[in-house]
Amino acid sequence: MRMLQNILRALATVLLTSVLCSAQEIPNVGQKPALTWLSIDWQPAWIFEGPLKGKGYAQTVERMLRDRMTGFEHVSRSVSNVRIYSGLQNRDACFPASPYKGEDLREEHKRGVIWSAPAYLYFFHGLIARPEAVKNIQKYAADGHINFTDLIKDERLVGAFQPRRSYSRWLNPIFSSDAQTKNMFKWSGDSALTQSMFKLLEAQRIDYFVDYVIMLKFHQASTDEVSDFVYLPITEHKDMLAMGSIACSDTPVGRAAIQSINEILGEIRNTPEFRDANRRWLMPEEQQDEYWHMWDTQVLTLKE
Repeated sequence: MRMLQNILRALATVLLTSVLCSAQEIPNVGQKPALTWLSIDWQPAWIFEGPLKGKGYAQTVERMLRDRMTGFEHVSRSVSNVRIYSGLQNRDACFPASPYKGEDLREEHKRGVIWSAPAYLYFFHGLIARPEAVKNIQKYAADGHINFTDLIKDERLVGAFQPRRSYSRWLNPIFSSDAQTKNMFKWSGDSALTQSMFKLLEAQRIDYFVDYVIMLKFHQASTDEVSDFVYLPITEHKDMLAMGSIACSDTPVGRAAIQSINEILGEIRNTPEFRDANRRWLMPEEQQDEYWHMWDTQVLTLKE
């Protein structure tokens, strides 16, 4: 009898150990799945200091989503500008300021990534220039737009861009060519991406840089003064409007996040707070009617 009892105890121990080991192999047992939200030091998508702290457009949308995504444990992680998509490809993560469906990304950045319904509407890049350089830049203008491909051939004018950053499907091939950008200043950095470009202008190290008009809006708002810098649209982006969305890892957790995000976007995209995040930074004041017409007829009609 005692031998039988010992055998039964041994079997029970083996079974219990087996169950415990199996449970340890299953991630997040009894817990919410962890979802990492990536951010970069790029204003006005994120604003981490000053009177506008917390009012970045991606920052606002991320907060609204996280407050409602109660089925996840949310984690914040700051990354460099060139590590965004490798970050999505290597962990369960989301990035709340990506081109819709990855339309303007390089192919290597699209692998292993999925996108939500649109959350933003914006105009493509142009030039932000020193006032003293405008006259010479305007030599390449037609119909109020600068021919950028011709402009960068001018050795007397120094433009700047950020290598390895995704701009648009029209500009990316230009910036990938050393021959076409030999006259341009290539600036790289991980912090204060917006402010650093304006410092180059103020120091007269460059005549212009390539970016969105929203950069100039943020510069004026954050310095509380009217800037002399000038925004000039380019021919390569004439009449082009783009949509932005939230990008997540193409993993079980990322796919569950996108499903939740799309459901929430359907509820909040037309709320005053959500619209104001777009209006404050992404809408040119002189194109208000066009902007909201596009918002109502294109952004709101897309559910995924």
